[in-house]
Amino acid sequence: MATFTLRSTRHALIVTLAELELEFSLDDGGLRALRRPGGPDVIGRGAPHTGVDVSLAETGWLTQRSFARYLNHFLYDIPGGVEIVIVVGLGPLKIYDRYRAVGSFITRRISIENTGDDELALCGVRLTISNACVGMPERCRFEAPANVIRPRLPIARLRGDPHHRHWSDTSALEIPAFALAPADAPGLLALHNDMVGETLACWYEDPSNAARPRVESDGNAVTLFHDIRIAERLRVEVALSVGVQALLLERAPWHNALPRIHQVMTRSRANPATPPEWVADAAVFVTHPAHFGGACGLIEALDAIQRLGCTALCLLPVHDIAAPRQYTEEWSPAQPEDLYALRSFAMLAPEIGGIEGLRDVVAAAHARGMRVILDLPLSGCAADSPYVSEHPDWFCLDQSGQFIRFAGEVDTFYFDWRNDALRTYAVGELMMLMEQSGIDGFRVLVARDVPPGWPLGAAISGSSSMGVVRLIEMLYAAMRQVRPDAALVTDLAGPMLAPCRDLIIDKSAHHMFTYLAIGTLGAAEMQEWLIDNLAIGDSGGLRACFTESHHSCVSNPLADVLRGSRPARMILAGMVGCGYVPLIRAGQEQEPGDRDGITRLLHARARSVALRRGAIDPNGVRCDDPAVFTVLRRHPEECVVTLLNVSPLHRQVTLALPLADLPDGDCLIDDLLDDDPPQTSTDALRRDDLAALSITLAPFAARMLALRPAPLHPDNGIVDHAVHSDNVSRES
Repeated sequence: MATFTLRSTRHALIVTLAELELEFSLDDGGLRALRRPGGPDVIGRGAPHTGVDVSLAETGWLTQRSFARYLNHFLYDIPGGVEIVIVVGLGPLKIYDRYRAVGSFITRRISIENTGDDELALCGVRLTISNACVGMPERCRFEAPANVIRPRLPIARLRGDPHHRHWSDTSALEIPAFALAPADAPGLLALHNDMVGETLACWYEDPSNAARPRVESDGNAVTLFHDIRIAERLRVEVALSVGVQALLLERAPWHNALPRIHQVMTRSRANPATPPEWVADAAVFVTHPAHFGGACGLIEALDAIQRLGCTALCLLPVHDIAAPRQYTEEWSPAQPEDLYALRSFAMLAPEIGGIEGLRDVVAAAHARGMRVILDLPLSGCAADSPYVSEHPDWFCLDQSGQFIRFAGEVDTFYFDWRNDALRTYAVGELMMLMEQSGIDGFRVLVARDVPPGWPLGAAISGSSSMGVVRLIEMLYAAMRQVRPDAALVTDLAGPMLAPCRDLIIDKSAHHMFTYLAIGTLGAAEMQEWLIDNLAIGDSGGLRACFTESHHSCVSNPLADVLRGSRPARMILAGMVGCGYVPLIRAGQEQEPGDRDGITRLLHARARSVALRRGAIDPNGVRCDDPAVFTVLRRHPEECVVTLLNVSPLHRQVTLALPLADLPDGDCLIDDLLDDDPPQTSTDALRRDDLAALSITLAPFAARMLALRPAPLHPDNGIVDHAVHSDNVSRES
């Protein structure tokens, strides 16, 4: 029995299911309306955009030169729903726009056929959902979790040309604010109206071709895009499949819809990796041996690094690279990418003494109970490397067959990680390095928006920017065979790599914490952003964050400007309080104030099991002051409340602590960031006192309050309340 009904008008084809009604244009084939049967439209609330556009090397985007035209349609029964195929003509192409609707969930796949007389060079595909709005525009909110986007953004704020706004304005939806999907982020774009209890979510799922999310708005409705960059030669009468977009209309307000969105997004994913035990406890010091004059100098500095509170080293590329020596010592402020201009996977830099020098560093670190991971130069290869002449098929080529270059000072070519021989060679060399040196894992940072490489000779499926995902999958499997307790760290935070990464470097969180420090983002907005980020991320996944890095001087100049300031120390404490593994850049500790602050923070984290392993709840504590950010960490042994005063004024605030999470009886409360923490806790509070606890905060101050059950007096079993909570009320 059919699960749908079909009717048509002069200009529209209307398909009705139990939970959804879809309306397609019989002029251009685009999806013109989406609604619940008998309900208002949630898309199609304005002038329509073409549902699919294709960019050709010779002509650019086809819709700028010709009109899309509806050709035909087909409908098929599927279990619980319907598959709708809309056939569209666009220039020399025939496009099959396939929608599979089951319940209130739709997946959309695109196939492109060349019906012309000549081979075509495809450069891009654009998937569009036109003019979406849930309920009245003034009540509709836009969300893009895991991106550098302000949460709960009214769609009226999206009006105007975003391309002229400064990068630090989080309301300006410039393309770099959205991470590539699905390797770097899920590509989730959502609209919701909590007054009517409805949420529309759209995301991207194609594992072969990455897409950049994008939005446009006139203040009354929002058009959602996923732009796919490809490099494919499409022969005559040959079809190409590219792009998988998903739509979910959930009858729930945003917070209630998020679990359902996450469930649908992860419906076919493999389970996330289980990180080695040491990763959750790590505090990572990022450096290069050349920063200390070589391997011997780094070994001499290990005791000081350990006293700082760091338990692991991440070494910037120690392979033989083409960058000048001073780049490794000072980290080029202009071209940090030059640190990754690899000459050979088999050779290490002479500045660290080759494999023997690396082995000495690892042995010295292990003797102190520290771990060592290596940053891998995987983006590209120096032009003077023998790989260039011996294996030209290992590199990304432009359409004319020339190597695609980095924009750095060192002449560097992009690797094309779609090449299986290149992946196999690199993984073999890296495993040999791991066995010879005893390192504890790898960090993989990759160039964003790698230009799509045109294959040499026979076509290679998938975009070149996704090839590194296959490499990481191979590297992870091989690494775990050699060292089961080794860890793989990456800044690719999307769903594709969940089964083969142990720690994510969350760059979006770095930017959002920076906005919090400079007042661009409010405390409540930061809490909402964290809630969303946690809701769509890996369950139990570990994340790392930083206030500055070797690349922040160009990716976020404010990070280096804030060094040595109270706001910088405040947000580093906030990152630790929110469960992020801290990354400390070598040199960041040189200012006395920073060194003392980092030391107190990392030692406090080492003493607190809740800060390292506790559940994270940004809404776990109520505060009566909107200028104070709070987050709760829950663990059976203790709870820790992190407070950040994100204003330049003193604050006297009242907290309502989570009594349900605390054991019966009285409670001890310690400030973990106390300059001189007591050997034993002295501040005993009655349980009822925690319902309205008074706290004083200095400007841009951070406090971490640990709550534990108070021990009974050994003589009479009574808690001594003679000492009041002076430490709790004092300024910090």
